[in-house]
Amino acid sequence: MNRTIALFVALITLIAHTLAIHSDVDGSFAFPYDQAYAQFRLARNLVFEGQMTWNPGSAAFESSPSMLWVLVCALGERIVPWLHVSLNAFVQTFGIVCMLLVVAFSARFRSDRIASLLAPGFLATSGCVAAAAANGLETALFTLFALVSFLAHERKRPYFLAIALSLCCLTRPDGVVFVLALVALHIFGKPNDDETERPPVTWRPFVLPVVIIGITLLVRWRINGFVLPPIATVFLEPNPGQWRAGIMDLRDFMLGSVSPLLLVVPAWYLVRGSLSRTGAHAVFVALVWTVSIGMRGRGQLPLHESMVPALPFIFLGVQEGLINALDSLSRFKRRVAIFAVIVCSSASILASMSPGDLGPIPFGRLHQAWMTPSQPAKFDSTLPLGRLGLQEEIANTGRFRHVGLFFRDKVEAGSRILTPWPGAIGYLSRQPVFDVFGRTNPLHALDRPRSWVRREYVDTVELLSGDNDYVVPRAGTALEPLTRRQLAEVWLSGLDNRAGEPERLAQIESALERYELITVPIHEFVVRGQPRTTEPFYLLRALRLELRPRIELRNENGFFRVMLFHHSHPQLADLHVSLVTEDDRVFSLRPTGRMSDSPDVSARTGILLYDTGSRGVELMRGKLPDAPADTTWKELRAVLRNPLADGDDPFALVSAELRSEL
Repeated sequence: MNRTIALFVALITLIAHTLAIHSDVDGSFAFPYDQAYAQFRLARNLVFEGQMTWNPGSAAFESSPSMLWVLVCALGERIVPWLHVSLNAFVQTFGIVCMLLVVAFSARFRSDRIASLLAPGFLATSGCVAAAAANGLETALFTLFALVSFLAHERKRPYFLAIALSLCCLTRPDGVVFVLALVALHIFGKPNDDETERPPVTWRPFVLPVVIIGITLLVRWRINGFVLPPIATVFLEPNPGQWRAGIMDLRDFMLGSVSPLLLVVPAWYLVRGSLSRTGAHAVFVALVWTVSIGMRGRGQLPLHESMVPALPFIFLGVQEGLINALDSLSRFKRRVAIFAVIVCSSASILASMSPGDLGPIPFGRLHQAWMTPSQPAKFDSTLPLGRLGLQEEIANTGRFRHVGLFFRDKVEAGSRILTPWPGAIGYLSRQPVFDVFGRTNPLHALDRPRSWVRREYVDTVELLSGDNDYVVPRAGTALEPLTRRQLAEVWLSGLDNRAGEPERLAQIESALERYELITVPIHEFVVRGQPRTTEPFYLLRALRLELRPRIELRNENGFFRVMLFHHSHPQLADLHVSLVTEDDRVFSLRPTGRMSDSPDVSARTGILLYDTGSRGVELMRGKLPDAPADTTWKELRAVLRNPLADGDDPFALVSAELRSEL
């Protein structure tokens, strides 16, 4: 097999890997990550509103970590109507092409032998690379510019080095890490004995990147009053335990990705002084980026997206070390090198799978235990390692898309929405959306932007006390009851920056008294927009809106009727009708009208409440059953509750409870 065919196989493998790993439950190609939609919203506002702001009409704010990627998305907004495709397809295709170029450029460091295609092969089989290619973010473009910069540095191409480094810094502010790494190589890098001496150090290629960095700092200061980007705060003001969490995250990355463990091979030859200059330089750049990632804390995206820019350098170093082993006179070293490549590549592919148990062999449970992270990554999400974490991100993003469509189609325009997941909800709802973490909008006046790369904590009591119409409290579907105390505990442990105070839980519960819990239907769509299933989803709605459904209970001559009056968006509820005897025993009515001594029985379940207009809708009618022996009925009660809710918790009730004396 010649080099061209081998490289072609690697490129096809990456495409197939990306298509296979980035799929939803239906087997269709999945949408981008939720974070990508935040940049889509900025791009749309730039194209159609003429301002790069999160909420149109608001003050300038650095809501995205990559302004260059926002411009790419804005270009997509302009041309996708001509191409008859969605912005999702345009951006994901752009990312896949960039990642294919990364694989192609990684094969250009040694053009004289087939073994130099080990790095492209490792990249093509890496689940991290395949996921980042189609995540809708700037990761692939940033990785491409970083790798081209390194290639230009190794090939002594000063003009390409200057341009690539400048574009790298424009793509993301942390491109300065690669600038510092290459500057260090220029100063301290030494060639091996078998390589030609490098020419004298020249600083000209670094002038343009430094100028670009200076211009971005000045522009940022002129626009929003802050000189440093949001990510600078991550390094300058670390949270308690942030570095330890970063170290644990790097450990999870090595164990979950497997292939980077082959770094022991170039490390061995580096200690012996026989690793090539390119290999040593690549390992150094990878180490610098890895240290910067460890200082950020635990990553917030699946499949260790933050480590993707380091993978080409890691695999280049591994490739150079393996070439040394394959060129060795020792047959044992050659066999060990080949065996290590096969084992690590196979294990890396396993990380991109989600196998189940095979009869008595617990493959699924073992794989799930392997992919369990050392600690939860972000709010209301465990974010497992490998493909399991990607599947969770895809499922959550799909759900947030449906929530955004619900806000767009069913809720009054101009409603203020508070959510920890502003991406897809903000882009699709076209409503004023406010980020709980302050990444897309300021939490206070003159507040600096928060970073997307680490887990942030905020004053939840102050946020809940704001002028919000709706709050998105949880990421999952409403498949189990949710009480006010449970929600307060979730927000306390996952969001609040004063969780250690003894009275904090009570304060959050008090702030939640301003809201009612509602269950709304969100739909999944298939071909041609036909609704397939309905999922229940929890929202908090401000009580001041006075949108709570109202019921009337009418009792005439032994017959009863329950009437509904609703003047808001669709909502799900259960109807509970109960009878109370003279000795205070409570009996619930079943849908058939028969009695039950269980208090959890519903007369109607899963009622979809629509706008009833002025006349109202009859929910139930029937004849009062005979009372138990030796007693009579004293009272008839009716109330709407959230599905699955029980007890008298304030979040269980959808309407006020009506009581009628008999």
